[in-house]
Amino acid sequence: MHIACDEADHTGPDLLAREQPYFAFASININDEEAADLIAEARRLHPVQMPELKAAKLLSSRRGRQLISTLVRQGEGRFAITASDKKLALCGWVFEYVFEPVFKDDPRIFYKKDFHRFVAMFCYIYVTGMDEQAEQFLVQFQAYMRTKDRTVAPMLFEYRPEPGVESLKPFDLLRIFATGYREVIAADNADLVARMADHGRWTLDLSASSLWSHLNHWGKQGIPLSVFCDDSKPLRAIADELGAPDQEHIIRRIKEIVGVDEQGWELAGPITFVNSRSYPSVQLADILASTAAYAFQKGLPTDMEPLGPILDAGMLRDSIFPDSERLNLRSKSAVVNYAALHELAMTARGDGTGLPLEVYFRIAEDAFDAGTLRMNAD
Repeated sequence: MHIACDEADHTGPDLLAREQPYFAFASININDEEAADLIAEARRLHPVQMPELKAAKLLSSRRGRQLISTLVRQGEGRFAITASDKKLALCGWVFEYVFEPVFKDDPRIFYKKDFHRFVAMFCYIYVTGMDEQAEQFLVQFQAYMRTKDRTVAPMLFEYRPEPGVESLKPFDLLRIFATGYREVIAADNADLVARMADHGRWTLDLSASSLWSHLNHWGKQGIPLSVFCDDSKPLRAIADELGAPDQEHIIRRIKEIVGVDEQGWELAGPITFVNSRSYPSVQLADILASTAAYAFQKGLPTDMEPLGPILDAGMLRDSIFPDSERLNLRSKSAVVNYAALHELAMTARGDGTGLPLEVYFRIAEDAFDAGTLRMNAD
């Protein structure tokens, strides 16, 4: 299978770029000969003066939008898209790089209980629903992940409650946990430089996880993949690992921890990085990714609204968008995770119950079922 890939609104490890709040990645199963024919026909119907098709420019004109609409319809059922709210994605990294280092030997219970999504969502609500000072937390966390220097993130690692006043809100519990385990967290994350193929340079970048999702998607058909990507430094940094012998081990680990059935893929050869100008199939991937990113930020223009169902049908489940149900304090999952977060924070400062997490979760769930564990929404 010939799979062409491209991304849109890529800002690397900077996930707080205000002018580009969404990242999109697209892949399409089409070879360059057929892609060139589709583009030539679309150009004949909707002539544009543009040597290489770029969706960002095409979207600014009526004729360009018509050309895009034609190409999307022609590619229906043959493409996949993932998109991410960058700020929420960064909040998701908070779980991975603050909680996981403390429980790296066996973090499965957190994924089993959706605790990672609970953490991501309460951080997201905190930074998007409060003032600029709250958003400074994410600024500091991102700076910490880029430098591995915990002193640049005092909001996370230097929690000091006001005398006589202690909040038990989720964000403060997070800060209590991070401060209590800051040495463990810092040591583990510093080790990223030695452990990762890119030496931690692209830790927060969304390209690699997006490509992984797309290769899994197409790989499930059991056909070797010939993959062509628009040139990308983050993807080049990890490309050799995607077909390495330990890939099977990584896939088993993901299935074990996250509980999803990832079958992996077989590459027909190394991933090829190209200049999209010479590869019509990659131009189509650019159009899909850019259109998706534009739609999430500004909405589809009126004359492109019929494309909505087609684009939706190609969206993969690995896309990252807010889900407020994770914080619904009438739900068992949210209440139990809130209680678990409190236990983790108290343990970090030496006041926990001492119970194993598996046991604590079970007790909290039983208490919720019995009606003795409830949270006040205030």
